[in-house]
Amino acid sequence: MKSLLLTMVLLVPVLLTGCSSTPLGPYGYTDQFLERLEADGQVAVQPDDDTLSRFIDFYNPLDHQRIAEGIDQIYASDVYFNDTLVIVRDRETLQKHLLATAERLSYMSLEPLNVVRDGQQVYLVWVMEAHFSLLGRERLSRTIGISQLRFNRDGQVFFHQDFWDSSQGLDQHLPVLGPMTRWLRNH
Repeated sequence: MKSLLLTMVLLVPVLLTGCSSTPLGPYGYTDQFLERLEADGQVAVQPDDDTLSRFIDFYNPLDHQRIAEGIDQIYASDVYFNDTLVIVRDRETLQKHLLATAERLSYMSLEPLNVVRDGQQVYLVWVMEAHFSLLGRERLSRTIGISQLRFNRDGQVFFHQDFWDSSQGLDQHLPVLGPMTRWLRNH
């Protein structure tokens, strides 16, 4: 009992110190997003329907074979990709990230709800369904999100920014973090 009390006495100041400081900017994905969006030397074009369908099919379902066989056609070698969990800047690193993601999931699919074409941007509104095992139990995460996409003349994505709430999706299933995010959301 004394060791638990001592642990709490030592842990609370550390947690409060972490909450009391704010890193000096610029930092975070906002600055990286704006930098890449403004400094991008590639010319964005509106994809045709077949190109957009090929992109959606790539994620239905997300698996090793689709990634290995299709990533060169779907993504440009110099790509900015941010799925709110990771930011990558080249296709090789993106492939490794997607393969690791597919490895951790039993199944993942993307159901398109709407496509908005706006100048050089395509906004894809989707529902993502992911099945995964955590602590020996099968879990389901179903979330809504939007992907902002820019395609080059070859029909490859060179800019991919996802907007979705990971606390509504994956985070709520994690031990310790899940109950905290649910509590914060409710308060």
